[in-house]
Amino acid sequence: MSEAMQSVQQFDVSRAVLQDYGSAYSPARLDVEAVQPLDVALAAGRLAPDAPLLTFEIGGALHAVPMSTVLAYNVMQGTLPDGQPWMMTFCNACNTGVVFDPRLNGRLLHFQRRGAYDGLMLIYDEETGSYWQHIRGECLYGPSTGAQLRMLAATRMMTAREAAQHREAWLPVHDLSETQRRFAQSMEKMRANPATVEAGIAASIGAEDTRRPRFELGLGVWAESGALFVPISTLHAQNNVVVTRFGGRGLVIYVAEDAISPTALYAETETVRWEGGALRLDGSRVIRHDALYESREAAAPRLVERPNQLLVRWFGFSFTFPGCAVLPVQAS
Repeated sequence: MSEAMQSVQQFDVSRAVLQDYGSAYSPARLDVEAVQPLDVALAAGRLAPDAPLLTFEIGGALHAVPMSTVLAYNVMQGTLPDGQPWMMTFCNACNTGVVFDPRLNGRLLHFQRRGAYDGLMLIYDEETGSYWQHIRGECLYGPSTGAQLRMLAATRMMTAREAAQHREAWLPVHDLSETQRRFAQSMEKMRANPATVEAGIAASIGAEDTRRPRFELGLGVWAESGALFVPISTLHAQNNVVVTRFGGRGLVIYVAEDAISPTALYAETETVRWEGGALRLDGSRVIRHDALYESREAAAPRLVERPNQLLVRWFGFSFTFPGCAVLPVQAS
């Protein structure tokens, strides 16, 4: 990441919220202890095919959590089959989250949701009593200030039907209480329309980037070379696909049929067009089910590279990556 993007303004504790807003309704972390194959959960009727999930992919396996569970806890922590610990965040206001390695200097930390800063959820670790930025994974306040968690994966919203297309997908074995279900429903209303609690969000916001509307949704993309925000409205206006340059490389950003979230991958192409549910690039290459094939007839996909990416609201991305580029380029 460039030096400019790594810089963090001094933490202003006077506008920080340092307590959990939902402690009376639901614990501030879910410890994931058991999982089951997603297709088994679907066949058993544990969730509907159109149920929204928050997912992340590591080592070829897709890990998915129902959004109702995500909204009830906001922080989930578990261990992969190979022993790798993981911790996933989700902020109702900015509509996104990231997966981190919760170890710091070899010590396993246990995180929970705790307050807000710049309108974004803060996470808190129980071992050092420190507060962390939930997208960047940097400690902002407390004994661990300046420390950085290692990012494992970005998250992506999918329906259960969409996630089930993955060759290996796992779901936590967990049920919410009635109180937690009601809490999650109220948090869903906030996630869908954060303007209903705008006064509270604005109270913790500092100097704001006003190039786009505060709560606009878009795909935020970042790499060592910089960061780019692509509004959903821009994608919709261009038939749900945009070709641009990012870090000196071709980037295709699109919203597949029936997908919740846009996605981006590196590919050199001058033209793109939809052919049914597939996206045709220059030559005979096609993108289908988020994989790139040499042709429609090809059985095996090519390996593709993707930048880090999140479906996120503008204020969340611009505070995390100040000075990020915006597509379309704003008039001077």
